[in-house]
Amino acid sequence: MIPPLNREFPPVFDGHEDFITQIKPRRAIFGPAGGRDFLEDGSGPAEDAHIEQSKRGHVDLPRAMRSGLGGCFTSIYLSNERAEYNALAYAMDEMNDVFRIADRSEGRFHICRTVSDIRAAWAVDAFASVFMFEGADPISASLKELRVFYEAGLRCLAPTWSRSTIFAHGVAFGGNLPETGLTDLGRQLVHECDQLGIILDVSHINPAGFWDMLAESRNPIVATHSSVKAISPHVRNLDDGQIKALAGKGGTIGINFANLFLRPDMQGNTDTSLDVIVSHFDYIVNLVGDEHVSFGTDFDGTDIPAVVGDATGLPVVLRALKAKGYSDASLERICNGNFLRVASQVWKA
Repeated sequence: MIPPLNREFPPVFDGHEDFITQIKPRRAIFGPAGGRDFLEDGSGPAEDAHIEQSKRGHVDLPRAMRSGLGGCFTSIYLSNERAEYNALAYAMDEMNDVFRIADRSEGRFHICRTVSDIRAAWAVDAFASVFMFEGADPISASLKELRVFYEAGLRCLAPTWSRSTIFAHGVAFGGNLPETGLTDLGRQLVHECDQLGIILDVSHINPAGFWDMLAESRNPIVATHSSVKAISPHVRNLDDGQIKALAGKGGTIGINFANLFLRPDMQGNTDTSLDVIVSHFDYIVNLVGDEHVSFGTDFDGTDIPAVVGDATGLPVVLRALKAKGYSDASLERICNGNFLRVASQVWKA
């Protein structure tokens, strides 16, 4: 039984979730070995091996509805091996998996292309999924694939993951940062995304590429899943100058719940406190205002604090923000308003 969308707080639109890399809706055809089923609740008693496997993840549709998680940028992510072997085919495979979830959901999972689509999904207690590419590996130098993916629903794109592409250089987790930014093809990609109406994401790009993207794009730009470098000096986090520049362009930053990106010691320990999570929201609000911070949990893509646990822990964070004095209007902006504002400016009607 899939519950209605929890309305304790405004629906959360999450900047980044990786559930499709763990969930294979083909399971309904090929059996449990196909992977977790997004439509089944993984938080309850393990009635079979499949449910036990699902329990290890962060998100499924029942848990999303119970927590007030109304939707997300659904990441199409490719491992190094898949990106090198056949990025186009694997990206299409993952997108097809998402379409299959929608087909089987009895109207409770919508693939959305406009802000109106997202709000319409919430009006009927449905999850609003928006395709995003975590790395432009499936796009060739001709950019011909971009339009096709746009028509299929692609509405957010990062030029690179933590590796180089023909467009840009990623922030490698080892800390070795290429000094060059966007390539000439990368500049063309930015302009084409502007033209089509695709939000650009800087979460994984190197600093030189970050500044190039802000200079090249005429639209607001987002960091779908990053946190604050002044609190946790991880190479993937944003410094004050980047936060101010992104806010100055009208963008927003989705706070990443990865322990590595939250903790001052950059350790992966799951005993990260609720206060540390809240401090990242506070820092951005104090620096540039509550119009520029959102959720970017990275659910199913990283290890997160035990105090959150999975999607059902989102209200714990929101209650903590409310207890600190965040107003209802501020919480609405953080939950979904900031991402939807950017989307309304970038996406074509």
